[in-house]
Amino acid sequence: MSVNWGFIGAGVVASKALAPAVRNASNANLYAVASRDISKATNLSPERVYDNYDELINDPKVDAIYISLPNNFHAPIASRALRSGKAVLCEKPLTMNYQESLELVEAAALSKSLLVEAIWYRWHPRLIKACQQIAAGVIGEIKEINAAFTYVNSNKGNYRFDPALGGGALLDLGPYPLHLIPSLFGGEARVELLTVNQEIGPSGVDLVTKVEALINGSIKFNFNVSFVGQLSQEISILGSNGGIKFLEGAAFTNWNEPSTLLVNDEIYSFESVDAYQLMVEAVSDVILGKPGWIPPHSESLFVMDLIDQIR
Repeated sequence: MSVNWGFIGAGVVASKALAPAVRNASNANLYAVASRDISKATNLSPERVYDNYDELINDPKVDAIYISLPNNFHAPIASRALRSGKAVLCEKPLTMNYQESLELVEAAALSKSLLVEAIWYRWHPRLIKACQQIAAGVIGEIKEINAAFTYVNSNKGNYRFDPALGGGALLDLGPYPLHLIPSLFGGEARVELLTVNQEIGPSGVDLVTKVEALINGSIKFNFNVSFVGQLSQEISILGSNGGIKFLEGAAFTNWNEPSTLLVNDEIYSFESVDAYQLMVEAVSDVILGKPGWIPPHSESLFVMDLIDQIR
């Protein structure tokens, strides 16, 4: 049995990552795609194409909707989909701010529909292994976490440079390092911001955001996201009895490539894997009433609340 997926938005991530993930998933079918550019929808070769989002939402054969639009569209489109009884997998960040995310969570509860933030790296076996090792006490108590996601984004015409569309490095890249906190401590962790430094670009979005914080009163948490920095992805975790470092393979966006994880003096190797496909299969399993892990709403709300505080 397969879940009929409908895509709203047919941009790069939808076409290069999610469409192959759905096609390769054991329990999913790419049934419909809606895009204002009908040619983009057609290029994904679904059974149905639409140039109107609401027509896809109202298609009775669509079981679940994946949303990959500029950030300012996440809340209104997801809300309409949830109210229609569709399951929703929405790109990160879930919405523009905490209040919008809270309203979506409430809409999901009211309609008894599934709502999931597509923070896909959380399904990657390497991150899961790191969390398991930490939970088992292999590195002792966590003392410090350092994370970075930086690259040069020269596409100034992209929505990521428009504040009205939810642009900026914090909204675009920040969910990656910030989701480390609930991954390790759950959605009830206490976070105190110590310093926040941002470089604001000519269009009004943050090109760089650097944060120093304390988790639960004592654990240092430092992260840096940037549209103007040299390409870098880093996760390192220092414990009282050792440490963990993500080595080969991008720390956050490892996709269809081998990767390694250093835990104290031992290196764990991971074969190429498509974490997008693992995400689609997990969400589809839950829709079908089967066991599957998805991030709790509390963790997405936790991340959005932190983003609001940082801004």
